Amino acid sequence: MTYVYDLVLNFNNELYDFYEWKKDDEIYHIKRINLVKISSESYNEILDYKVIFDDEFLLSIFNRCEYFANREVNKIPYGILLSDGYRVMALILDMHGNILKYSTLLLDEEEDILDITERLQEVRLKYVKKNKKKITSFKTRQENNIIKYIKKDLNISYKEKNISKLKYLYYEFFNRENDNIDEIYEHLIHSLDSEITEKHLNLYNLIKLSYTRKSV
Repeated sequence: MTYVYDLVLNFNNELYDFYEWKKDDEIYHIKRINLVKISSESYNEILDYKVIFDDEFLLSIFNRCEYFANREVNKIPYGILLSDGYRVMALILDMHGNILKYSTLLLDEEEDILDITERLQEVRLKYVKKNKKKITSFKTRQENNIIKYIKKDLNISYKEKNISKLKYLYYEFFNRENDNIDEIYEHLIHSLDSEITEKHLNLYNLIKLSYTRKSV
């Protein structure tokens, strides 16, 4: 099982994107944590259903997750990092295999983990799938996260007057040019009120790519 080191995690009852983290949240500076590559099907099931991991898996990760606390190093008995090669989430489990807490990663750290995941063999996790979790909208959790991500970036770009980026995103989405920045912003924001389409996924990937290029 592969270790990754030096991560910042914010465990909550729900999976909040990094831009939703609050200053008063309890942030964990992880010293080391195991990373497991799983299928996208399993990743989605873990997000959308109540699942219970088996004892063998719990034993394999027991006390391997460590975090810094002041000048000491403490352990999270059942902490794990899961990725399907496209997304990453961290989990805290209880001794019975139930999920207690979730965490996303900071954007740059997520990109690093995805690079590592490309070199890993996919593992078939053993768990029991129970009832489906309640959702507050007709969109899947992944779609809601995509919407939040796009909205956050559009708000930042509009506030910082990143005109070239907004014009580029507008052209890629609507396949036409527009020089009115207020109109560009409003049209892109309002497009997120409808169902998620391939155009939205393309927009999402373009935004993520813009951050990747900055880090190169």
